[in-house]
Amino acid sequence: MNEKGMTLIEILASIVLLSIIIVSMLSMIVQSSRSNSVSKNIMSATYVAESTMEELNGTVTQSTDLTTSFPNELNKLIKSDGTPKYKILSNTNGQAFIETTVPGYYVYIETNSSSGSTLVKVKVKVYKDQTKEKIEAQMEMLLPWKKL
Repeated sequence: MNEKGMTLIEILASIVLLSIIIVSMLSMIVQSSRSNSVSKNIMSATYVAESTMEELNGTVTQSTDLTTSFPNELNKLIKSDGTPKYKILSNTNGQAFIETTVPGYYVYIETNSSSGSTLVKVKVKVYKDQTKEKIEAQMEMLLPWKKL
């Protein structure tokens, strides 16, 4: 008997084996793609929170009058179209709530100052939109300020 070639059964077995390997690899590639997408969204939202926090910190650093209210200092920051960058939603009893939008994100800022303290607790929350359904990123910081 001559055994120089492959039989049909050997070829089919190798095709089945390769198919099983390829299918399992495809599921890993799909899962990896999903993970990359989620990571990209988290990184982008974290960058927005970080840059907002840096801008708030810069406002404190560059301010010449620390006796005025912290949120009112934000009115000096304007967008390229001439409108104020930050909108103060409320400012009472040492608490202020501020909002702004960044392309693709809604940024909500909470500030809190206890009486007698020169520190203002600032919390920046980044959402996909104004519905605030799912928070994408959050950062907190204490800023030195005399009055809220």
